[in-house]
Amino acid sequence: MKLLSAPRQPFVGLALMAAVGIIVAELVPVQSTVLILVAIVLAICILVSLCWPKLAATYLIVASGFFLLHKIATTNTAGQQLADKLGERPRVVTAIGCVITEPRIAPSGFATFLLELRSIELEGRTESTRAVWQIRWKGAPEFGDELKLFGTAEPIAPPRNPGEFDMRAYLTRHDIRRMLFVRYPEDGTLIRHGSGNPVLRAAQTSRTWMQNALCRGLDDAPEAKSFISGIVLGIRHETPEDIEEPFQQTGTIHLFAVAGLHVGIVAALLWVLAAIARLSRKRAAAFIIPSLFFYAAVTGLHIPALRAAVMASILVGSYFFERRVFLPNSLAAAAFFILCWNTNELFSTGFQLSFAVVGAIVLFADPFFKFFQRRAAPDPFLPQSLVRGPRRWMHASYEWLCAGHTDFFAGKPRRCSDRILCPRRCASVADDYAAPPVGGSCFQ
Repeated sequence: MKLLSAPRQPFVGLALMAAVGIIVAELVPVQSTVLILVAIVLAICILVSLCWPKLAATYLIVASGFFLLHKIATTNTAGQQLADKLGERPRVVTAIGCVITEPRIAPSGFATFLLELRSIELEGRTESTRAVWQIRWKGAPEFGDELKLFGTAEPIAPPRNPGEFDMRAYLTRHDIRRMLFVRYPEDGTLIRHGSGNPVLRAAQTSRTWMQNALCRGLDDAPEAKSFISGIVLGIRHETPEDIEEPFQQTGTIHLFAVAGLHVGIVAALLWVLAAIARLSRKRAAAFIIPSLFFYAAVTGLHIPALRAAVMASILVGSYFFERRVFLPNSLAAAAFFILCWNTNELFSTGFQLSFAVVGAIVLFADPFFKFFQRRAAPDPFLPQSLVRGPRRWMHASYEWLCAGHTDFFAGKPRRCSDRILCPRRCASVADDYAAPPVGGSCFQ
């Protein structure tokens, strides 16, 4: 009866079925002709389920859809086709493409980045392709630059030692199967600036502006500049090792990873701006949701930032539908939409650790708190005057732990039981400030 009376959380089942479909697609080899039959059967099942909706049929359709989506994403890809043409030996080629990641400059002066190819010239023949290659060039490219590079295309080297991180397998998972080594700066030519995705290009421009604004007046303190850029914008590759090492030793290196803490602070600031502008709830939500995703793009579209942005967007989006939002459903919705964007993220370590940690907090925060609360309960036979003071201190500490701070929006304290979601503050600051209860006092 308790399960029947529990609130509906549909995305939990959808995310599980999506993961099942992707795993089956990874393990079961299927021919291309069979994929066409699966697509036809899936379309027929969708039409039938629209007429006679059933929960089991919906889950089966979702699993089959992600099975098909993952197979299409990993079968006969552009990178695989080009790698088969080039073979396993190094080849001298001329490649034209667009920079799609922020270049990382090594101390030796070589820049490493990803290039989405437009065409390659091999042995006098020019072929169009949409493959993505890893590039090493002793130049100074920028995000969105269209380049013409002459160099040696070679297979990515496998790990040399047992237990070493397999970069080759990681890049192959993202359909990156070749590295183009451009030895001299003059072997690369800039065709034009401003190519590629305009949203990501605007995010990179905003990131540069934010970094310059945050580090203004710190030209004589490069360590402080790199530290601030890493904490706020997630730019870790500019942080020296002597600064990162103390964080690694103290177990606080996660502060450099943009996740729920950063997204929650941004959401809180946006709520304050919306309150100052006297926006209604729905207008405030329409302003905050795209801003959170743009901030995730500014910080590099990493999985923790995307997860936090999706969860916070679902919390804020509840104002459109005036319904309560449950944290397990929000977490599952974030996983579902990220897998829709890229099914291969299911096998990435960042995805697995991010959702496993937050999921464990969601599941075990309340049971552990109730367990320790019972163990720490005072003896009922003690006089109330002896336990009233410690109980008041414990209650104040509990409210602080649950983020029962002064409400930014209503100007008064809130109890943990008054909010939409009850798991503790450690899940995310977004649960504290970005999700005031529906029907609360903000944006009246």
